[in-house]
Amino acid sequence: MDPYEGHNPLVLLLVILVALGAAATLAVVGCATLARHGVRRSGLLVQLRSCAALAGAGAALLYAWGALHLMLLDETGRDLGCKEAVGTAQAWDIDSYRPTYIPLGLGCHLKSGTTYSIGVPGYVNPAVGALAFTAVALGGFSLLESERRATRDFKRETRRP
Repeated sequence: MDPYEGHNPLVLLLVILVALGAAATLAVVGCATLARHGVRRSGLLVQLRSCAALAGAGAALLYAWGALHLMLLDETGRDLGCKEAVGTAQAWDIDSYRPTYIPLGLGCHLKSGTTYSIGVPGYVNPAVGALAFTAVALGGFSLLESERRATRDFKRETRRP
């Protein structure tokens, strides 16, 4: 395996297509849920689920955006990006590229052990992480609220008169 090889373009294309499909699906689910119940009339549970779906859609869309940047990065772009990231003084110390999918990026690894990330805008990985965390947290709160309501209703129905 070539140490100066980047991401596999077919894998990146698959990642982009899956992420775009997930983003579209989650956006439709989030918007349709709010539209079905009405934004103002919907309860907390519906709002939590919708916001979780929309946050997940945002995370998937940003991930696809970062993967697109990596897909468009050719061999010359990788070389120039690494030399710019490490500086001209350390350009000869680059011993390999380290492609990663989570977090998304291409690392320029130096002989000293330091790795500089290139290829993906700096805002992509933190924003994907924040949106994914938000989606999971809101989805978790939605499940907890649903369980709390089901328990309350069950207790109310089984109470003896």
